[in-house]
Amino acid sequence: MTTAVLPHPVRASASRAPAGVRVLGAVALLGSPMMLVQYLWWLAAGAAAPGPRTPIALAGFLLYVTGFAAAALGLRRLRATGRGRGAAVVTALQLGGLALAAGQTLQDIAGVRPFGDAFYLATDIAWPASHVFMLVVGVAVLRAGVWRGWRRWTPLACGFVIPLMAIATAIGGRAAMGAAFAPATALAFGALAVALLTAPASHDVR
Repeated sequence: MTTAVLPHPVRASASRAPAGVRVLGAVALLGSPMMLVQYLWWLAAGAAAPGPRTPIALAGFLLYVTGFAAAALGLRRLRATGRGRGAAVVTALQLGGLALAAGQTLQDIAGVRPFGDAFYLATDIAWPASHVFMLVVGVAVLRAGVWRGWRRWTPLACGFVIPLMAIATAIGGRAAMGAAFAPATALAFGALAVALLTAPASHDVR
């Protein structure tokens, strides 16, 4: 009498990103629509966008940049930008820029500039610079070849947010700035967050 050999059950999580990456992806997903939420809130209040930096708006900025940083860490955890020293430098530069960007918001919340106007200007520049730097991250992801299919294009899409905003502003003026930037960040960073949440676990380096 022969006994049928049943295949070993496959764990549901075997093809999913590890728990740590999924947490980072969830934080990135939570932060991704914050600029769009702010924009819609400003429009509802009848303010020009970008509108006043109220405490609620500043809290939204912090949540956005936190999600941005979580996405950068998730990419590093999955080695999506590569495994060498250059990939580590790319992540360090991105996180450094985001720390500066968060520093501007913290100074706005406190209402003081303890390191002077020059440092505040640097933190202000860090906001668009961090977005543009995603072009470098996107190229690194394409070169590494760890991600395939639609996922590999999501970091690059994030990098094109500022050029898109610049084009929209040149065409439609300041009023078009938020109209382009807000939905673009929600879509691009939302897609990156979903890419992290659904990335194969085999790419993880523990």
